[in-house]
Amino acid sequence: MSRVKILDEETISHIAAGEVVERAASVVKELVENAVDADARMIRIGISADKTGITKISVTDDGVGMDFDDALLAFRQHATSKISRPEDLDGITTLGFRGEALASIAAISKVTFTTKERGSPSPEAARVVIHGGELISHSAVGAPEGTSIIIEALFYNTPARRKFQKSVPTELSHVYDMVERIALSNRNISFVLLYNGKERFQTFGTGSYPDVIAAVFGSSFSKELTPVAGSFGPVKIDGWITRPGSEMKTTQTRFYLSINGRQVTSRQLQWAIREGYGTLLPKGMYPAAFLDVVLDPRDVDVNVHPTKREVRLSREREVMRCIQDAVYESLHEERVFSTAPAPTPARETITTLPSEIVGEPVPAYAGKREMNETRQAPLKQTEKQLRRTATEDLPETDLFVPEVLGQIGDTYILAKNESGDLIVVDQHAAHERIMYDQLLARSSSAEAGQELIVPQPITLSKKEIAALPDLLDVLAAAGYLLEPFGKDVWMVRSVPVVSSTLGDPETIHAILDAALDGVGNTDEVLERVLKTAACRAVVKGNTPLTVEQMQRLLRQLMATKSPYTCPHGRPTTIVLSKARLAGMFLRT
Repeated sequence: MSRVKILDEETISHIAAGEVVERAASVVKELVENAVDADARMIRIGISADKTGITKISVTDDGVGMDFDDALLAFRQHATSKISRPEDLDGITTLGFRGEALASIAAISKVTFTTKERGSPSPEAARVVIHGGELISHSAVGAPEGTSIIIEALFYNTPARRKFQKSVPTELSHVYDMVERIALSNRNISFVLLYNGKERFQTFGTGSYPDVIAAVFGSSFSKELTPVAGSFGPVKIDGWITRPGSEMKTTQTRFYLSINGRQVTSRQLQWAIREGYGTLLPKGMYPAAFLDVVLDPRDVDVNVHPTKREVRLSREREVMRCIQDAVYESLHEERVFSTAPAPTPARETITTLPSEIVGEPVPAYAGKREMNETRQAPLKQTEKQLRRTATEDLPETDLFVPEVLGQIGDTYILAKNESGDLIVVDQHAAHERIMYDQLLARSSSAEAGQELIVPQPITLSKKEIAALPDLLDVLAAAGYLLEPFGKDVWMVRSVPVVSSTLGDPETIHAILDAALDGVGNTDEVLERVLKTAACRAVVKGNTPLTVEQMQRLLRQLMATKSPYTCPHGRPTTIVLSKARLAGMFLRT
């Protein structure tokens, strides 16, 4: 008996659905992209949910629609109006082309599809109802021009896939993110997103990049951006990026890149954007970037990923170089930077360092004294940071602390151990380990947080707001208490006890990014939150320390349970033994 079998149509449909439909946001993506391809000027997305999950998805558009026969044919596997022969794959200009989306969605849900062809003389529209891939009805109804599709009971006949769905806030945050990305790439279309009947997101189809960015992230955020535009050989680039000196993030969550109108993920293009900043970008930080790249469609292969999230470029290096040049040119135009004032004679120069840095106003005069005072500011900041992690001194008989010899590059501490070996310590990684251990020890206890005297308001994105209900308990365990305060605004009322500065908006956004980064159980999410908080509150690299401060830092490090790695797994300490040094100098 043959061991090789031809799969039946139902199994084939379920396999295809597993590739195309990962979660509710996948359904929204496919349906909205179909509406974009249908020349819609208005797209309305409705999401309904209860405690059990997302119960209904609807997408309505005013696009070209379909006639009676095509409405049914559209649900056949590999049925599409967008290509007809192999050569068409060499120049795809539409978002969809495989003809898999509707068939795959219909195989694992209950679908009601209503459509009327634009300009049709007939007063009737077509309605197709399909449950789990089985045709229930195909009839004529009254409806306006365009298309409306309702998806209910998603994954009802695939329980294995349904049990892997996350909570409603998490799934809803993915939907928000998907709609926002498509809206940013299609600014001439008006998008409306409703959740349980209430409007949560809207753009107006003005074609303006700043208008859509403001709708997604708020008008104050859009003011922190600077435009990028130009043609570089075969590449046309248009968009906006973070102005130097404005808020940046420690993650790449605000890279929105499209190629020929298709939102894509590309590490190479993200790298090119960061390279365009050069030394204007702080180490470990990422700007926001909203870039449209237009290429010859023949240079873009969009047929490399089932969900079309990735593309392959035949001239990738050239595109990367063009993006890098475009970003660099934008950042070095005069409108980005204020003109430096003419030097003032030393005797007339008097400034005051910010009180939040040094604790109290400190006059700084030009010349040698000004340089000394400028150096004192980071030393005083370091003093505050070390006091936050101070613990009771341990007897020297119980704890050996390497003897500090000096500092290199304001980043690495040189010391020697009991055996006379050379110890090199990364001061940031070391303090990060100390802070993380203390945050972890306090988490989930009454000592985790301290109430702020003046609560800190913060404006959150739609994605952050949607996911926040799922994160409040984890944030509380870390010491954070957030409460809603008007539209898109939340109040930070409590932060970890180690530092009130951990409540500033930039840190809160970084904390939420860390919490939303991938999936995981409560303990894993808490760990990501604490790691981010620890990184924000400690001594950084490129910071001068006194010998006494370095000695205290090493003492705190030696008191931790894992002094040789930071919370992210990087080494805090490198040991160069006397024997290794002898070998390096060819001494035997």
